[in-house]
Amino acid sequence: MPFAGEPAADRADTFTLAVDYFDWFGSVLPRRLEGLPFEQQAASAVPTGWSALGLLKHSAATRRFWIRHVFAGEDVDFTWPGSPELEWQVTADDTAERITEFFRAEQAHAVDVLRRGDPKDVAARDFGTGVRPTLAWVLLHLLQESARHAGHLDISRELTDGTTHLD
Repeated sequence: MPFAGEPAADRADTFTLAVDYFDWFGSVLPRRLEGLPFEQQAASAVPTGWSALGLLKHSAATRRFWIRHVFAGEDVDFTWPGSPELEWQVTADDTAERITEFFRAEQAHAVDVLRRGDPKDVAARDFGTGVRPTLAWVLLHLLQESARHAGHLDISRELTDGTTHLD
């Protein structure tokens, strides 16, 4: 039984199906935080110290890095959230609304680029490896990260308030 909003099970075009799943996960991640007060969204439920809101911030920054910076070759302002370590931190200047809007904007932009692109398109930049990835590779990298982080948020949510069985 598919989850609410999950792509149709009769799809055969794998690239389009993967974009659809990435789009779906873009709605799943912020839903994991719904109903929690800011203090619980920003507090860590795990020993490593990341919070649900910090993970959402990291996910937005990851989309910005791969789609805007690597694939499109845009000159991205990385001063906020800053370093990869700071992507995970909820600072005094952050609000749930700011981080959620950042995530939604980067998710929407990423989906738009993916829907207009061809899986064989090659990124404008490499990512320190000397190899410029294809759009298909970038998509699958982002998709697997989104799926893992949805699971992380499931666990975080259960540890925070006992909520399980989120779609």
